[in-house]
Amino acid sequence: MIKAIIFDLGNVLIHFDARRAARRFAQETRAPEEKVWRHFFTSKVEKAYTRGEITTREFFRHAQRAFHTQVSFRKFEKLWNDIFWENEGVRPILKSLSRRYPLYVISNTNALHFNYVRRRFPGIFRCFKRTFPSHRMGHRKPDPKIFWKVLKTTRLRPEEVVFIDDMPAFVESAQRLGIHTIQFRSNARLKKELRGFKVRI
Repeated sequence: MIKAIIFDLGNVLIHFDARRAARRFAQETRAPEEKVWRHFFTSKVEKAYTRGEITTREFFRHAQRAFHTQVSFRKFEKLWNDIFWENEGVRPILKSLSRRYPLYVISNTNALHFNYVRRRFPGIFRCFKRTFPSHRMGHRKPDPKIFWKVLKTTRLRPEEVVFIDDMPAFVESAQRLGIHTIQFRSNARLKKELRGFKVRI
């Protein structure tokens, strides 16, 4: 029996275009866009930030040094955060599910992004009993430790949970722990696959 549903955040509940931030920061600093992309979204510094190993201000100072820029923190924050928009049609699904099941979020994210989307999309976050962003958990998907920590905190067994994510590697990591999974592709397909697990929606 399914007792809870765990959602990924990015490109499931909220779409994002990280290239937009890289492109705008490159224009601001006159740095190559690919260099900006690597530093912000694939580097060791970025991974450390999303695991909560460095603070937002430390991440900002890393960027200043990497690109020899004196861009203000306020400007940096705007460029960094202006990349999100809601997945149209997902909110009715969440509202329906939340009347019957506790809903949770596991997301690879950082403090700036997470605080921003909570303010920007309150209607989505009201549907969730609790959120588990990577920067607070100290681990990132697909590390199984993040899933085990969430299961322990929520007192759920793997077989009692459905986990929904758009990334195949993250879905596979959860599957190996015995968690039921759905790879998100569309809202319509999500509803169909949830019903396949006898989830009432």
